[in-house]
Amino acid sequence: MKKLLLLFLLIPVFGLAQDQKLPEHFSSLSYFIGDWKSETSGKAGKGIGLQSFAPEMNEQYISLKNETKFEASEKHPKGEIHMDWGMISFDSFRKKIVYRQFNIEGYVNQFVLDNSKEGIYIFETEAIENVPSGFKARITLEIVDKNTFREGFELAPPGKDYSGCIYNVRKRK
Repeated sequence: MKKLLLLFLLIPVFGLAQDQKLPEHFSSLSYFIGDWKSETSGKAGKGIGLQSFAPEMNEQYISLKNETKFEASEKHPKGEIHMDWGMISFDSFRKKIVYRQFNIEGYVNQFVLDNSKEGIYIFETEAIENVPSGFKARITLEIVDKNTFREGFELAPPGKDYSGCIYNVRKRK
């Protein structure tokens, strides 16, 4: 009986945790909160991955964690693992959402959310560490339905246009 009572007491607590509202400046990103699995394709080959978006530190930030395992290739006979993690914050002076991403390869990207419209979110770099000067990167998130979004990662060498690098189709776990 005590276990059943404890279960009924915990159900509302779990429900509140899942239905937390983000601050107004992050409300456009609430769709992405949660855990995702992905199929990946692009210059590194095909892969599968996991990604999570989670509110952190009294919902002042959104953390992102990503891990993708690529199939074996000529260049990587045992396959390859890409990992990155980051934090999304809100710059109240500029009124901009900023995403800082740290990659296993040593790159650090600082993106700003710009040019977004309903269902499409475009993050463009304003700073990149550990690559030659003038490179740019862009992440585009496009909502497909309530449990699926597409993600594209593109690079642009100095003076060149963006070209596709990695594409993910992410499905809610």
